[in-house]
Amino acid sequence: MNKFQEGLQQQRKVAEQLRLEAAIPRVRVSECVRDIKKYCEQNAEDDVLIRGFPRPGDNPFKEKGGCAIL
Repeated sequence: MNKFQEGLQQQRKVAEQLRLEAAIPRVRVSECVRDIKKYCEQNAEDDVLIRGFPRPGDNPFKEKGGCAIL
């Protein structure tokens, strides 16, 4: 395949991807925000990002050791 044909094939792929993305149904931001807020309120009890960890030792992301400056 020469460079012209390769470029043409690439442009066809891009056009097909754009057609697929254009066909995706859109939802208004206000509706999305309302749904996310409702979901967060319903699942707040189980979400450690909202409530935090019951005990500090339960946090798997907490640094295990400290930094020592000599």
